[in-house]
Amino acid sequence: MRFLAFLSIFILFLNADEGAFKSISSSFAQIIKSAENDTIKYSGNFQAMSEGSNNFALWNYKTPIAKTIYFINNDVIILEPDLEQAVITTIDEMPDISRVLNEALAANKQTNKAITVNIGEVDYTISFQNGAPVKIAYTDTLDNKIEIFLQNTLLNIDIDKLTFRANIPTNYDVVRY
Repeated sequence: MRFLAFLSIFILFLNADEGAFKSISSSFAQIIKSAENDTIKYSGNFQAMSEGSNNFALWNYKTPIAKTIYFINNDVIILEPDLEQAVITTIDEMPDISRVLNEALAANKQTNKAITVNIGEVDYTISFQNGAPVKIAYTDTLDNKIEIFLQNTLLNIDIDKLTFRANIPTNYDVVRY
């Protein structure tokens, strides 16, 4: 569930007050290198938006396996078609990084500086280009080095809220944490 902390960065990123993004859509490539130097690469696309006090994100993993992650406020639904499984969980504590991200956004209006945000035991470095995030890098608590590259990023676009509604097929096993 280390990925859920990363998702919360984007939700809070959207929810920062001044200069904040109201929505973001992007394709991504994610590279995870283990402490033993094993590497796995993922790719897909994601969308996220903030509407009032509600925050939504949708991550569609395309390769190497299909997986869809819905993030609605503190609730998370992970659909895994290969396993015919849906995992439903809740994040109890959302890290309070809105102020840090808001300051970083203000600084990045003029430059393409990278910012580092600490959540728990993990430092996330977010790199910007032309005011949009292009790379997120961090080492998780298991010493995996993760890099996420964002491409074709669109900011402040209209996204239908129904996009973030998970439809769990009736034949899926449902696991609740």
